[in-house]
Amino acid sequence: MESKRNKFKIRKVAIENDEWKAQALSVYENLLFVEPASKHPHAYFAAYKGRQMAGHSIVLHSDGRWILDGLRVKPEHREQGIGKALTEARIRYAVSKGAKEIWYCCADDNLVTICCHVRFGFKKICPAHHECSPKTAHWYKLNITTQ
Repeated sequence: MESKRNKFKIRKVAIENDEWKAQALSVYENLLFVEPASKHPHAYFAAYKGRQMAGHSIVLHSDGRWILDGLRVKPEHREQGIGKALTEARIRYAVSKGAKEIWYCCADDNLVTICCHVRFGFKKICPAHHECSPKTAHWYKLNITTQ
């Protein structure tokens, strides 16, 4: 997927690619890497401007849920649609794998992320067996419907 207006390209990438892994760590040093042999199906996506990574993200399947995680965009590339494009790519991937619902979690003060995901139809929810309060991170869920 490519944005001609902002000249960035979204690609699905493999963790085995050392160049990608080094660039991902330069965007966010505490990035969660799911090992290739992991029991969790997953996919990494990255946004590139030329050869430079502008952002990255992951979608993984865990405990029967597709979960969006690790969305990071370099400060100098924010407000260009990269987060939205990475989120769209992850949603499309999960749906292609049969997702009926997709989840993500973030703190209430992360308004940029919340606004990005709410545009796709995510709704705030407190999952069963969780205690949600204003001081804790909250879960958001997107129900996938076919039309």
